[in-house]
Amino acid sequence: MDKSLIGIFEWGAVLLAGVIIGWMVIRAIRKRVANPSAQMTGFGFSLKEIEAMYQRGELTEEEYKALKRRKAEQAARTAEKYLAATNRKPPNFPKK
Repeated sequence: MDKSLIGIFEWGAVLLAGVIIGWMVIRAIRKRVANPSAQMTGFGFSLKEIEAMYQRGELTEEEYKALKRRKAEQAARTAEKYLAATNRKPPNFPKK
């Protein structure tokens, strides 16, 4: 077989592998963006888990409040990003 023909097949295989890897990366990114609630939080616990840890005595009251605050801030940032990405306005909740 001609050396130039072998080179074409080699580069074709490299190109095909690059396309497949690129497709997989794009698919993973789209999946993550489409379902942000499935993502792990920055500190890896849900509110229910934090509450259960506090009830079991694994967290002090100070730690519990700090984690709840961080979780609320994270939820607010996620909501802001979602609203900005979808060009929606935040709901107008009544003030307490």
